[in-house]
Amino acid sequence: MRRKTFFLIFILLELLQDSVLVSEGREKPVISPESPVVQIGEPVELTCISRCAGGKPEWRFMRDSAPGKVTSSGLKTVLRIDKVLDLYEGYYICTIICAEEYYFSKVLLAVYSFPHSPKVELQTPNPVAGQTVTLECSAQDLYPCYEIKVFWYHNLELLGDQEKTVIQNLESMCNVLSHLNYKTNTGNKDLTFTCKIELDLSTKKYIAKNASLEIHLNTGLHNIWIEPTRTVGRAGDPLSISCGADGSPVPTITWRKSGPGTGTLAHWNITRENGRSTLNINELRSQDGGFYICDISSGGNSTERQSSVEVWYGPQTPSITGSVKTGREGESLTITCSGDANPEPNISWGKTDPSEQRGWNISGSRGRSELRIDSLRPDDKGIYECVVGNKMGEVRLQTWVDVEYSPRNVTIDGAASARQSESLTITCSGDANPEPNITWGKMDPSEQRRWNVSGSRGRSELRIDSLRPDDQGIYECVVGNKIGEVRLQTRVDVSVTVKAEQQAVTLGLYVLLTSLVVFGTFFCLFRKRLFKALERETADCREQHHQNLAPPTQSSLQ
Repeated sequence: MRRKTFFLIFILLELLQDSVLVSEGREKPVISPESPVVQIGEPVELTCISRCAGGKPEWRFMRDSAPGKVTSSGLKTVLRIDKVLDLYEGYYICTIICAEEYYFSKVLLAVYSFPHSPKVELQTPNPVAGQTVTLECSAQDLYPCYEIKVFWYHNLELLGDQEKTVIQNLESMCNVLSHLNYKTNTGNKDLTFTCKIELDLSTKKYIAKNASLEIHLNTGLHNIWIEPTRTVGRAGDPLSISCGADGSPVPTITWRKSGPGTGTLAHWNITRENGRSTLNINELRSQDGGFYICDISSGGNSTERQSSVEVWYGPQTPSITGSVKTGREGESLTITCSGDANPEPNISWGKTDPSEQRGWNISGSRGRSELRIDSLRPDDKGIYECVVGNKMGEVRLQTWVDVEYSPRNVTIDGAASARQSESLTITCSGDANPEPNITWGKMDPSEQRRWNVSGSRGRSELRIDSLRPDDQGIYECVVGNKIGEVRLQTRVDVSVTVKAEQQAVTLGLYVLLTSLVVFGTFFCLFRKRLFKALERETADCREQHHQNLAPPTQSSLQ
């Protein structure tokens, strides 16, 4: 009670410190489950989701740290408590900031403890019809103690004359003890009483368990007993149940089993002696659990007693299956693991090679668990393992998951240029699953008979041993699988190499042409000088001729 009061005070102080904290509006975060009720020692997950696109949800706690593990992703935060304690009961608050305002939602985590069914015992030895009988109903390790109610029934009729219930507090837990005094009739023979214990939780939910006891009043049979009335054994352990009664003539006792595996089974070993019988099982099996009934008869009177047997056993019939074992990148994957065991098994998941598990969504209960990956990635490929176990043992199961994806990291490498008659190698590679097929082509037509193509495991080589001028051009490799393909290109230039004979012929022609050019040049210069000399002589002759033809002057006449 003090813990609850302290927790409420803490919440009020938090609200007063933050005056803008509001709990109304569509931006209010959503918490699930809305009304969690968890037994002490069991796990619980509280999930808070923000409905505001920019709001990141956060949990607030009364202590310095969370009572469990908090994991957040985007607009979602999860508080997981692997083992709930009674001190974890109370309100849990999830807050967000949306449009500069605080919003919150709270959820009340109710915890309880009710580990065993009530135990009903007859306090009156050798009850006789017509007398008052006293019965006792007890239960241990209950919580919460302040809301425990005990009800007594005769057949289906509620009785109201039971004594006051006694509650013994033991730290946080408590034990319950209740007595019933019932006046029988002389005509009564067999009476059945039921004790029902009810926990009234703060969430307005009720947790109730009951146990019944059949009283056989002494008429012809008396001192009727069976031992034990309830037992828990491990698989492989022996079991012994004894039953007996007094009567005249000596009672006859037979055994049978109700529920799965009914009747008398071959592996039973039954002994009988003077109104007493014992049923022995050398090694318990999982199917041996149930109610064992001892039928007792003497003269015209008959009755029965029953013993409840629970068998603990390790995982049986474990299995692991997947909706797909091969998925494409971006698709979803679901793997289911299950197993029968008592107590109910815990199922955990792992991956044999190191891998980030941020995309795993795990859910399940009652011996079944599902691992879901909403969007596969290449590194999700590998061996997945589920462990199905309880205190009796564990079983490990594995399954292989393959992730297909289109080509990536594709490259093409090789010489950009080479000489005629030399060799050329171009390499093309890429990563893909399934393994890619690599093909080669050339953009302009070219004879490919001289191509040598080899390779494997996402790598291919194209080799031409003796290049020719027509090998020059743009080469293309195509890396593809059934999901997609990638095309890459590279250009190859081929330099022409001149042979020795061709060099000699070329040199001779070059010398001849050079000689002809030099000779022609000299000839032209010589001819030009000759023409100039002839022109001078011609000019001198003309001048001389003119001088000879000139008229005589006065001086010449004198």
